[in-house]
Amino acid sequence: MIEKIEGDLMSKFGFLLPIPVTPVNNLLKIAKLIENSGFDSIWVPDHLLMIPPGIVPEAFSLLSSIATITKKVKLGTCVSDPHRRHPAVFAQESATIDQISKGRLIVGLGSGEAMNLNQFNIPWNKPVSRMKEFTEILRKLWRDDRINYDGKFWKLTDALLQIKPVNKTIPIYFGANGPKTRQLTAELADGWLPTPRPPKLYKKHLKEIEDTAKRIKRTLDNFECGILIYTAIAEKYEEAFKQLEKIKPLIAFFPKVIEEAGYDIRIPEHLGKNLYSEIILRERDIKIFEEFGNYIPNEVVEDFSIVGTPEDCIEKVEEFIKAGVEHFILINMGPDPKYVMNVYSKKIMPIFNECKFE
Repeated sequence: MIEKIEGDLMSKFGFLLPIPVTPVNNLLKIAKLIENSGFDSIWVPDHLLMIPPGIVPEAFSLLSSIATITKKVKLGTCVSDPHRRHPAVFAQESATIDQISKGRLIVGLGSGEAMNLNQFNIPWNKPVSRMKEFTEILRKLWRDDRINYDGKFWKLTDALLQIKPVNKTIPIYFGANGPKTRQLTAELADGWLPTPRPPKLYKKHLKEIEDTAKRIKRTLDNFECGILIYTAIAEKYEEAFKQLEKIKPLIAFFPKVIEEAGYDIRIPEHLGKNLYSEIILRERDIKIFEEFGNYIPNEVVEDFSIVGTPEDCIEKVEEFIKAGVEHFILINMGPDPKYVMNVYSKKIMPIFNECKFE
């Protein structure tokens, strides 16, 4: 029996909804189950297309429905981008959901990827600069009565939003996975929500954010450090690991991140240096994505995820919290999803998260 861990090792726990493998009506049932099981948050991918092929609902429409059937959990996008919507439209949509949910929305924002843009001829040049302007406009529209904005990508003249968030603004977490976006995170974001990486590398990247914030004299007192991460739990380690071994390219899809984590891998040039950001949903690209998995060592899967028996997972959660993680956004890979949810709810969260909803 594992005792409650001493010290300040507290964290929040939420789930990314199982998109694209689940019909919409079932997603609503799962969202309700997540809240009833005591979790802190529910997150929705904001995509047009996803791997593997399946059902991909529009994120804000789904969040709006979830907001009406839940009462306490935070609701977030994981993550949106600054390319597919005008910032005024995005500000209105998000303020509306924030009102419906009574102030529970979190906006996750990233720099974008090809599968949401290229096939639709949506331009996405200079994504980091766009993120900056997009974020500035959102906050001005949420907070101010009328705004004028003369940017490189958007220009607003005497503009106003006739619906405001519940608490004057909405938290914006950056899905920052590279040096430039981590720097922007330190400058502008309310939180950090990167893709999977091992605890040591997470700690290193978090220090980059903290050092930048210190340099510009910004305090991070209300800043939340999250992580999007795959998890599989079973009574036997091998059964849990099998669930993740077959989705290697989804767990560790940035070759640079794998190399920075200390793994000496040789990725052929035709697979790309930034695979997930470049791939689009065509048969040829999916085959390339699957081929990429052949070059990922099994140790990477273990290092970049929370996998194993309940006791294994408790130890790994502790490692991540010591590295700075304050909010886990879990991707539930089973093998029995209900068992995984129950282990977190009944065994893991009582150790690390006693103060929800207070």
